[in-house]
Amino acid sequence: MKPVPAEPKLPSREEYYDLANKLEWAPKYVKEEELFPVDMSGIPNLPIDVWAELYDAPYKVTYREYVKNQKEKDQRLFSVREAGVRAELVKKLDKTYHQGSFCFHITAVPIPEYTASIAEARMARFGKAGEWRNLSTFGSMDEVRHAQVQILLSHDSIQASPKFAYAHKMFWVDGWLPIAARSFFDDTITGTNAIEFALMTTFAFETGFTNLQFVAYAAMANKTNDFVFSSTTQSIQTDESRHAQIGHPVLKTFVDVTKLNEEMKKKI
Repeated sequence: MKPVPAEPKLPSREEYYDLANKLEWAPKYVKEEELFPVDMSGIPNLPIDVWAELYDAPYKVTYREYVKNQKEKDQRLFSVREAGVRAELVKKLDKTYHQGSFCFHITAVPIPEYTASIAEARMARFGKAGEWRNLSTFGSMDEVRHAQVQILLSHDSIQASPKFAYAHKMFWVDGWLPIAARSFFDDTITGTNAIEFALMTTFAFETGFTNLQFVAYAAMANKTNDFVFSSTTQSIQTDESRHAQIGHPVLKTFVDVTKLNEEMKKKI
């Protein structure tokens, strides 16, 4: 009998991750500036090979891991939400909390979350590093998830107060707060290129505000026995922590390039 050939050994995650995430090549049919127009990619307009060499995100995740993690998070979240609906939890919550701070957050956030999905998709197309584009693809799917989940929680709460319908229309009302919010998010999300969004939103806003806000809201919701919202904010915050890692290596790339240029000048 012929010996059974041994099954080929699959590479470990550490062996294939960089190869799978740094698939960069020099375009032949169009110029680099046509493939990555500076108006969409951003300034400084560093070459593709520089980004491919220097961009290195601290949060490593493959598509298979991403899908597995998100499925498990959704299963936990919707199990808690279903239990809350059956127990009519919204009718038992303190009204000052539920129709005040919770209502303000849950009606203000869904539309910016959706616009963030568009900006993440912009980075997924015009970011100049493969790993940057991959992480931004996951980020775009995350933001759609966040918008849908929080609109769903608003829908669950309409029975307690019609104010929760503002999850769909808060940003289209011409009050001073929606106008200020629209202006802010136009500057940081809607009207940004890939580099601007990475620095202003993923690096600054999601590191310095979003993560802290969701951690605080989860603690507050848990204290008031709103276990549905507590589970939701914890679930969303784990995504936001990953988004925050997209902008850090963008800024680090600029720092590294500056250092390299200074070293070159000294040699000359």
